[in-house]
This record gives sequence, structure tokens and C-alpha cells, in this order.
Amino acid sequence: MRGVIASAAAALAVLTIATSQAQAPGGASPPADPPITVRPDHPGRLVFERQCAACHGAGPGDDGAAMLPGTMTLARRYQGSRPAALELRDDLPAEALRYFVRNGSGAMPMFRKAELSDAQIEAIAGYIAATARANAGSGP
Repeated sequence: MRGVIASAAAALAVLTIATSQAQAPGGASPPADPPITVRPDHPGRLVFERQCAACHGAGPGDDGAAMLPGTMTLARRYQGSRPAALELRDDLPAEALRYFVRNGSGAMPMFRKAELSDAQIEAIAGYIAATARANAGSGP
């Protein structure tokens, strides 16, 4: 339990630093992704909201940051070449998500199968794909 708390505290510290640096050079906020049409009827939505949205959701942060920490990190990494919000991505099959979930990336911790099962990752991937299609205008 102590290790989990220490890991969470370290991740929070890194995310706090990333969030405090959320502005682009010159003080301007980075461009936000367009509003997202969510697929509320998709079975993977609840898992995404519980496991991913706190860092990778499309909304602004409670601290007033333009984006949440994971979304902000991806916005910086991709520089507009692909959407920062996972729910707008059409290039994240379950295999890719599973890799990042199991191995972590940067400040993102790894998740064990006891924390997030392969079936839940599949559901998240399905939700992301369905939401991306809905936002692209091609329907469910």
C-alpha cells in the first residue's frame, strides 16, 4: 500500500509540474481539440471515465488549465499532427492501448491486469474508436 501511495504521489508531482507549464511559449494557451461528441451508449465509456478520463479527458482541468495533464502532454508531443484527446483518435487499437497501459509512459504509471483487465482495455479501445468515428461524422 505504501508503494502505491508513493507512486501516486510521485505521479501527482510530475503532473502538477506539467500542468503548471501548460501554457505555450509567449503565455498563450495551446490550441484545444474541438468539442467531443461522446458515445454515452458504448460499454467502454464507463471504464474510460473511471480509468483514463482524469488525465486523458478532453475537458479543462479543475485547476483552470486548458487541458488535463495526459491530454496536454500529447498535445505537446503531437504539435497538431494528431488529436491530443484520446476520444478523437482513430489510431489506437487495443494492442497499442495495452502496450501503454501495461508499460506506462512518462508520468503515466503502468497498470497491472488486476487493476485494468485486457477485456477492459478492449472495451476502452472500442469506445475510443466509436467516439472518434462519431466525431468524424461517419456514425457508429
